[in-house]
Amino acid sequence: MMSDIFPRMAPLFFRNVVSRGDPAGIYLTFDDGPDPVFTPKILDLLERFNCHATFFVTGRKAEKHPDIVRAAGKAGHTIGSHGYTHRSFLFADQNAVLDEINRSASVISDITGCDTRLFRPPHGFFRPSLPSVLKELGMKLVLWSLSPADFVANPPTVLERRIVRKVRTGDIVLLHDGGKWVDNLLTALPRILERLTSRELALKSLSPPTE
Repeated sequence: MMSDIFPRMAPLFFRNVVSRGDPAGIYLTFDDGPDPVFTPKILDLLERFNCHATFFVTGRKAEKHPDIVRAAGKAGHTIGSHGYTHRSFLFADQNAVLDEINRSASVISDITGCDTRLFRPPHGFFRPSLPSVLKELGMKLVLWSLSPADFVANPPTVLERRIVRKVRTGDIVLLHDGGKWVDNLLTALPRILERLTSRELALKSLSPPTE
């Protein structure tokens, strides 16, 4: 997984790439789900604190758990695509990349009744041509500006500290609702949401591109 440096800098070099949202909010994003155990618990926590987020789902998992994806959409969260199989795009040929994008988008559309307009490449890796390909499909490539590294064995207190101390308005925060260490994030998340909302920071879902 990449550090925060390239995601923050990428919009300077590639059009149709974003790593920050509107400064009116903070944008929690969850990758690699839906997970049948953890995603519903995260949805419950977001509802408890009246927060919204963005879920970048993989098409394969969405097919297995469509009710969770549907519930997230009905709760006002944005559903983005994270590819179909979560394979890296860095060394994949163009046809394989398009298949991943189109299959995942089709799954999400069938489940939610809405076309997904936001795409996050697996692991954040992509070839220079991908932003233009997505633009032709009416989609935008979304990275992030802050990651607490919840994809490795960081304890909940570390995750909480890294987010609460570093987050700024407009930040897109990279989190995961699937993977080996989701338990740690789930333990930290209530306190994270409590502390951020107590500062009157609006936790919002990302909006699809308008152009």
